[in-house]
Amino acid sequence: MEGKRKVYYLQEEGYRQQMRQVVEPYLKRYRRCGRFCSYDGTQIFYCAYVRRHARGSIVVSHGFSEFAEKYNEVVFYFLQAGYSVFLPEHRGHGRSQRKLKNLEKVYVKSFEEYVYDLHLFVKKIVRPYQNEMYLFAHSMGGAIGALYLETYPGDFKKAILSSPMIQMKVGKTAYPAAMLIAYLCRLCGLGRTYAAGQGGFCTEPDFERSCCLSRERHLYAFEKRLEHKKCRTSGACYQWVYAAGKASAYLQDNRNIRKIRIPVLVFAAGREHMVNTDEICRFAGKLRHARLVWALDAKHEIFNAGERERLRFFEETLAFLQ
Repeated sequence: MEGKRKVYYLQEEGYRQQMRQVVEPYLKRYRRCGRFCSYDGTQIFYCAYVRRHARGSIVVSHGFSEFAEKYNEVVFYFLQAGYSVFLPEHRGHGRSQRKLKNLEKVYVKSFEEYVYDLHLFVKKIVRPYQNEMYLFAHSMGGAIGALYLETYPGDFKKAILSSPMIQMKVGKTAYPAAMLIAYLCRLCGLGRTYAAGQGGFCTEPDFERSCCLSRERHLYAFEKRLEHKKCRTSGACYQWVYAAGKASAYLQDNRNIRKIRIPVLVFAAGREHMVNTDEICRFAGKLRHARLVWALDAKHEIFNAGERERLRFFEETLAFLQ
């Protein structure tokens, strides 16, 4: 195995300038973008960052209302460490095809659709490079990733789950009540309407209510959303909430958890407000080969936390892969 490579980590000061002047030109050297047709005809957009003689291929499963450019810094570090990176935009996100005309709504019939898309992406785009494959999955992408590992347990060598949405938080409403409301609204024909508390994209950044503790990183991602209208997904529909609840119940079933036999590194945030950390702990505790790492002074996006927690996140991740 090739020795450990030195990775250049970005500081907070001058971050956006470094991203534009250093990171984006670096990524452009490796990036190619394309689309593939999924099982039901849906066109899925992806970015592939391919190194010659890569030590492995990392597949990134992004979170709710996210898009490829949100992970530019993450991809930058993985490339420096010697990996190729493959990042599809989940259906209904970014430049992938949508079922609704409103580009800001997040809608899916079932999380199985996400999993089937990801499996075809791995089969068609990633596997032909004949490298060992690793999964990096965040938030909603973590739920998709967990379902994937349970459905196709032999594809990945290792997996990293960053603040995985084993079960979402639903504000002040009790979780069972929120799921019942989503179910009833779906039955009443409201599945494509915004769920309670959800809404469209706001053109003004709101750092204080964001999932980040790095203002510069929050603003960088927000600027990307302003540049690309298709990257402005914002609020969930009742159908998405219902589908997320069904996915949570399935992936937490002990019979399904036992299908995951590979090493898994699980991160949980101490200042979490988007997903249920108790359920993350229960899920990690049932895995055969898992290590749970707490980032106590981080919000939901640990990779966008303060410098200490952020560097620890990436160092733990790269050490686990190597």
